[in-house]
Amino acid sequence: MKKIGPPSVILAATLLIAACAGGEPESAVESGASIADRLAQFAPVTLNFEASLLDDRQKRVLRRLVEASDHLDAIYRLQVWRGNADPSSLLPDDETPEAAAIRDYYELMYGPWDRIAEDQPFVPGIGPKPAGAGSYPEDMTKTEFEEWIGLNRSEAGAFTSYYTVIERDNGGLRAVPYSQAYVEQLEAAAAALRDAADHADNASLERFLRLRAESFLTDDYFDSEIAWMRLEDNLIDPTIGPYEVYEDKLFGYKASFESFIGIKDPAASAQLAGLAARLPDLERALPIPDQHKYLDRDFTSPISVIDLVYGAGETRPGVQTIAFNLPNDPRVRETEGSKKVMLRNVIRAKFETNLKPIAEQVLVAEQAERIGFEPYFTRILVHELAHGLGPDYVTGNPDLTVNKALQEHYSALEEAKADAVGTHSLGVLVERGDYSQDFYEEVLIDHVADMFRCVRFGATEAHGLGCLTQFNYLRGAGAITYDEATGKFAADLQEMPGVVSELAGQYLLLQATGDRDGAAAFLERYGSMSPEMEAAIARLDGVVPVDIRPSYAVKEMLRDW
Repeated sequence: MKKIGPPSVILAATLLIAACAGGEPESAVESGASIADRLAQFAPVTLNFEASLLDDRQKRVLRRLVEASDHLDAIYRLQVWRGNADPSSLLPDDETPEAAAIRDYYELMYGPWDRIAEDQPFVPGIGPKPAGAGSYPEDMTKTEFEEWIGLNRSEAGAFTSYYTVIERDNGGLRAVPYSQAYVEQLEAAAAALRDAADHADNASLERFLRLRAESFLTDDYFDSEIAWMRLEDNLIDPTIGPYEVYEDKLFGYKASFESFIGIKDPAASAQLAGLAARLPDLERALPIPDQHKYLDRDFTSPISVIDLVYGAGETRPGVQTIAFNLPNDPRVRETEGSKKVMLRNVIRAKFETNLKPIAEQVLVAEQAERIGFEPYFTRILVHELAHGLGPDYVTGNPDLTVNKALQEHYSALEEAKADAVGTHSLGVLVERGDYSQDFYEEVLIDHVADMFRCVRFGATEAHGLGCLTQFNYLRGAGAITYDEATGKFAADLQEMPGVVSELAGQYLLLQATGDRDGAAAFLERYGSMSPEMEAAIARLDGVVPVDIRPSYAVKEMLRDW
């Protein structure tokens, strides 16, 4: 099989540019905010960590993990768009400020489309972003894909696999395993992980690194996912591999490579671990009929609080990840549960640069004053816990995952579900006496402010669309109020808990029934921005950054180690 490499990728990019050039598509350079202004929406932040905690062996491990991450980052760029193999052929090479800004913004967005402006192109001559990103032929339609599977049923598993790229082959289609499509980068990443394993002073970390290196070469990630779930007493906390399917807006099948390398805070992690013990109670308390609940699943749920040392791949472009709940493989979740990882230094940076100033602009004064870091941190935590609650499979069909049933609508619905179920679950914990009513009210206020933060990511981004549907549903039900005199919003602290629970039930039922058409209709109905919200968000422009743009102190440190 032909691997995906520079010659074929450059040809694909050239053909796309030639096809688009005839239509003269209007780019953001010509029609929207200047690229320099768009860059200014991201506040520069240096992510640091306590390097004195590491001995020489651990520094060697960290160096190799960063190297492996860079190899996965190179793969991810091709997963975004095959034209990323040769961006120099697309970008202006002069030294004008505008040209420099375009090159910088391309680097930030990992391609020529603006991720926080509905994926509009900002490089002249570039057309719409392919819905399947770099995982499918750009001219392939959903119908063609589905018809091919219908005619070649034996290939269905490979075609819908998380770990294959779809290519054209003599007038038909073929599925190429990641281990072949990205062989050079994956072999190099595997070698780096094996060297890191040789120097690891933690047996569980060594086992994970060796198994994950093998996974890169075999496309079988099950054993290494189990090993990742069983990491113990590890100061260096790596998450590295193909995980999220956000980039694949055609079907939501193809997993993107990413890496989070962190330094773990054992005390903070242990402090939060008590919440994981509540998961069986929270599953029982989900606002859906019992036949859709997973009352017998393994609710093991390790929680790691880390300071992010280095990130790569899917986590890097545009909006930065603040926490995650993995693995996504339902087979692993059934036996091992899932792990929640909180990126404390990233969360703190976003709270200070984004959430607090947003609250001041969009909330009534008495509620803006109640915004605090602990409610924000806790709500992020229960959001991640909520990813491990509710359906993994369509009820009555143990072979059909929710992801594959909902296809391109899954990511936005799952992010919205985690928000709503997380906030609902905090209400359950308040009833148990784990949190005070005052604290819960602060979480509800935070939830409203945070919807404005993530809606700014754009309605084509899963979190942004998910937040938009929540906001519109809550406002339509009277749980969010609007003051016409000031143009500011408020959480109705009496109404909001009940409406959030009702909304959580709707998201969960769409997942449990695998109702793809219902999910599409829900996102369509609640996925438009009201004039009042548009006006509030307009007040943020030029005043509050959309997100942060991190640099990693470890890159400088590696030069001295």
